[in-house]
Amino acid sequence: MSRTVLVILDLQNCFITDKTKSLPQKIKKYIETQKYDFIIFSKFINSESSNFVKKSNWNKCKNSPETDIVPELSEIALKNHIFEKSAYSIFKSKQFVDFLSQNKISKLYFCGLDLDACILASAFEAFDLGFSFEILCDLSGSSAKINMDNSARQIINRNL
Repeated sequence: MSRTVLVILDLQNCFITDKTKSLPQKIKKYIETQKYDFIIFSKFINSESSNFVKKSNWNKCKNSPETDIVPELSEIALKNHIFEKSAYSIFKSKQFVDFLSQNKISKLYFCGLDLDACILASAFEAFDLGFSFEILCDLSGSSAKINMDNSARQIINRNL
């Protein structure tokens, strides 16, 4: 039996910008029209000991409300599975990896933020671990100040 999961990465208040503000509603509408065995949300939590703070001097996304799932999707998230992570890839969450194994997931669908960071890192790891997956680029974006979406798509098309 084929089991699928929609993985919504880091749709948190911290990562919503003018450029990404329409993404939560697009994903919500998509969920209403599609069928997956599971819907999973990742939630990035930064800490003082992370390389995000130590190497990049990035001190955001440590506490609520920055770490909260966006209001448009919070109710859906609470009814499903939320996995916390402190790295780019969701595969760094042991609970997520255990969930995939326990539920015999055959295919993953990634969307959310950031296409050029967490989605890309998770997709590379899914590839390396032998998972079947798809990146839903139309339901993904980047909160970067410069336009990274096209660059990320080029990397995805070349390597994945």
